[in-house]
Formats: sequence, C-alpha cells, structure tokens
Amino acid sequence: MKAARVRATSPDGTPYAFPTNPAPSSAIEVHNDIPKPQISKPGELLIQVKASTVFRDNLEWNELYPPHHALLGNDFAGVVVAVHESEQDFRIGDHVYGMAHANRGGTWAEYAIVTTEEAVKKPANLSWEEAAALPGSALTADQALFMHAGLEIAAQQPKRVLITGASGGIGMYLVQFAVAAGHHVVAATSSNERNGSFLRSIGAHEVVEYGDFGTLDEFDLIVDSVGFQVLASCWSVVKPNGTLVSFDACSWGYIQEHKSKGISKGKEGVRALYFIAQPSRVSMARIAEHVSKGNVKGQVLKTVSLDDVREAYEAAHSRGIGHGKIVVLP
Repeated sequence: MKAARVRATSPDGTPYAFPTNPAPSSAIEVHNDIPKPQISKPGELLIQVKASTVFRDNLEWNELYPPHHALLGNDFAGVVVAVHESEQDFRIGDHVYGMAHANRGGTWAEYAIVTTEEAVKKPANLSWEEAAALPGSALTADQALFMHAGLEIAAQQPKRVLITGASGGIGMYLVQFAVAAGHHVVAATSSNERNGSFLRSIGAHEVVEYGDFGTLDEFDLIVDSVGFQVLASCWSVVKPNGTLVSFDACSWGYIQEHKSKGISKGKEGVRALYFIAQPSRVSMARIAEHVSKGNVKGQVLKTVSLDDVREAYEAAHSRGIGHGKIVVLP
C-alpha cells in the first residue's frame, strides 16, 4: 500500500532523535510498497483511510523516534474494512472518524489500524474531509479546557479566558468551545487585520494582538497554542491563582524552564500545565453534540494528495495561509 514514513537517518547517517536531532520535512518519504497492516488483537479496527490531516509540529513529537517508532498521521476518516472476531460495536462498512494515539499514528496511508476507543461513527452531515479535520484539533481543545483546566462546561461562574494562536487549527475550537460553555473569551492573534473578523465570527468577545498584552486585565485561564515568546508573555497576564495550559510540542518542559529563567517569578500560585491530547470517547461525544447542533464543523483549508504531503507539512508552518486544516487524501 501507499504510505508516508520518516527516514530514520540524515544523509550523513546520523539517526534522527527528539529533542536533539528531530527530522526535517525533507525526511518525509512516500512509499508504494508498505505492507498493509493487519488486526492483531481485540479492540482493533482496520480502516481504509479516506482522509487525514497535517499537524504542523508532527516531526517534533518524540513518539516518532526511538524507542517508540510511531508513524506519521493521526486524524482519520474512513471505512471499516476488517474487525476482530470479538468486536461488538463496529461492523465492516461503518463510516468512522477519530484520532489515532500519538504513540502509534499511521494514518498518512491507504489503510491504518485504529482502536475502538479512538473511532466513533461519522455524522452523515460531515464529508470525509470535514470529519478528518475535526478530531485532533477539537479533542485537544476540549481536553485543554474541560479536562485539564477544569473549566465549567456550562458556566455557573463565567471565567475570563485568553486563547493564544486563536485563529489556528486548534485555537479556533478553543474559542468556540469556551464561548459555547458561557465564558468570556479574548482571542489573541499576531494580526487583528488578518484574523480579527474571522475570530469575531466564531464568537470571540474581544480580539487582541500579542503586543497588547500590557494593556489587558488578568485572566483566570490562559490556553496557549503558540509557545516561545508568546507563552512566556502569558505569565504577565494570568492571575496569581489562575491556570496556564500549553500543549504545543515546542513547549514541552516550559514550566521548569520558565522557573529557572525567572520568567514565572511572582506567579508561583499559578497552576501551570502541559499535556498531550489522548483519544477519548467522552471528548468525542461532546464534539459530536456540537456537530449535531451545527455549532462546529471541520474547517478545511485545502486538500492535497498523499504524494504531496511533504509540501503540505511545510505549508502548515506558514503564517497567513488561511483558517482550517490541510487535509491529506490517500
């Protein structure tokens, strides 16, 4: 079958590794002779992948490198083509979507193994492309807000929430879910001119640029999807007893780093968190409810063939390319 893989070593033979030597996009290769995966245990489904997506930081996930050896691609929408003999909930022919676990991946391919915890039935009102564009981004947003930050799903006491990278693939769901839950949401972006109208259209109460942080009142919760200097500047606007959440791969270890550099000095009471999204039927059920009500749908920026996935990965790093996910069609 056709599938994308990461070359294990650089041209000079140096093994790629995280975080010391992550693979560049030039290490992404598409092969036509990859063995088709087979079901090996209960709880597994073999799907024919109809669509997947590009995560802009996928090559910075440590699961891709030894000793883990996960494969590229996590979001999926497709058709179940084989089930374990003990399977009760899914049948051959079911249309499903979801996110494969980071420690396995493998959905940049014509066929992939996913688990029954990762897959849910695809709503009929979503295309393959729209369905694939939802899970990873929406799951991350749902878990950041309601699982890790502990935000109320139906606010009795609305919180003041700041979302950085608000117009991005995950940020747009953070905004929509927090607004739908009844909280006051301020969306931060690099360009109000470029992204302001879009962010207001999805419900943001206020839109600010990162340079405006010095003029803002403090927040109960900040969810950062940018990292680097933007994440560092968040300490100045989080309440002393507030919560700061980040999940971008580049932010791994930020809590200790910011403490050692004095960036978080004076905010020792802040509950600072880093997490990696996990497949979850609970999260997917909440997302499905939003979909059924028409509150959200997968935002597709453009579609590309699997043969062009390397260029698509590079494009995902570009600013100002638009709103939504780049969808990969095997």
